[in-house]
Amino acid sequence: MKGLKKHIISLLVGSTLAAGSLGVAANEFATASELGLMQGFPPTAEKMVDKSNALFTPPFNRWSYLNMRSIYPSTGIENAEQAIAVEREIDNTILALGVNKAGEDGFQTDEVVDMKTYFKETYTDALVVVKGDQVIFEHYDNGMNANHPHQMMSVTKSFAGLFGLMAVADGKVKESDLVTDVLPSLTASTGFSGATFGQVLDMTNSIDFSEDYADPNSGIVQYAKVLGLMDDDGSADIANSIYDFLPTLKKDQQHEHGDIFHYQTPKTDVVNWLTNMATGVSFQENLAERLWKKLGTDGETYVLLDKNGTLFAGGGLNATPNDLSRFAMMMLNDGVYNGEQVVAKETIDKLAAGGDQQAFANGTEAHGVMGEEPWSYRAQWWVRHVEGKESFNAIGVHGQWIYIDKERDIAIIKQSSQPVSSNDYFDGYNISAFDAIIEHVTNK
Repeated sequence: MKGLKKHIISLLVGSTLAAGSLGVAANEFATASELGLMQGFPPTAEKMVDKSNALFTPPFNRWSYLNMRSIYPSTGIENAEQAIAVEREIDNTILALGVNKAGEDGFQTDEVVDMKTYFKETYTDALVVVKGDQVIFEHYDNGMNANHPHQMMSVTKSFAGLFGLMAVADGKVKESDLVTDVLPSLTASTGFSGATFGQVLDMTNSIDFSEDYADPNSGIVQYAKVLGLMDDDGSADIANSIYDFLPTLKKDQQHEHGDIFHYQTPKTDVVNWLTNMATGVSFQENLAERLWKKLGTDGETYVLLDKNGTLFAGGGLNATPNDLSRFAMMMLNDGVYNGEQVVAKETIDKLAAGGDQQAFANGTEAHGVMGEEPWSYRAQWWVRHVEGKESFNAIGVHGQWIYIDKERDIAIIKQSSQPVSSNDYFDGYNISAFDAIIEHVTNK
């Protein structure tokens, strides 16, 4: 999830150069419309968004994250036969709040900005605050609205993890089951053989895989080429499918399974694959039948597919603020929505309780706010253990969040098109804003 420093620098430089070539160098926070992206018949070359720049490249992601279906293959998620209206009681006093900015290290500074500045400086496309069963605040920019789908990146992982825990609750699989007992084809992978389903859910199994987006030879770049999300330049022997790729992953010789939390995207593919095999149900079916239809959704939801038509479980979900608000309301209410138990309370309690805090502290993501505060990772969800600020979170690169604070009955959905995948500054800035919003709503 967290970009390395050289990746951050390269993206910021690339963003500045790209913006300059589009004639908007003076406005680093320009929207897709202001940038002129994909405008014209046809758009000029410098304003064209395609597979070469859509996924991670600023400022082109300002357009692509609202239009992923125009670039990549996808499949739609069926909605409820009867929509359930999203109730609203808007509290515009939230707009008047001050937010402490974060420094490069992610920690709060004494500089306080208004909410509109925070929205601009974190490239916010949508921010929605849910209290109980109502939306109490919403802000949209960059062409977004309550019913427009937005790329959610690794928030997708959290849905895959939730479906995994639901399969456990249904008795289809145990967290103690060895991965290879359900997926024998992974026996050749020392990164998954010997690991339990629970360890892969919590990303504590050990694999040798780099998520350095700036390194053309890194695991994540090869992975993106396998999926067809990035073009294969023929420089390496690339597996034909994700099912061929996963058995090639080897164990990190420095760590045993269960030692540390290490965030690595292919682990989610194994969670999804195992859940599919154990239940006989796909991610798409689970999302439609177990969640969306019961939540009364009515927006456009779709998931990206790889070049073979396989779901991109690591980051392919695109959903609307309204539908994500319905989901958040259900999670806040112990899994109940519209009088129906949609997700078992024990499953949500597992997420809220979190995972192994020591494994997180020993892992790759314990820096910035997440290094200073107690955090853990449980079933593909990021769990905050700060007293009075407890939450469990679905987080995706470039600024996607579903922040769920059950104790205070508040959730925040944030959809963004940040120029960097992730860093301590953006994480700290977003958490500072969420804290300010939740404190205000709680004390009002």
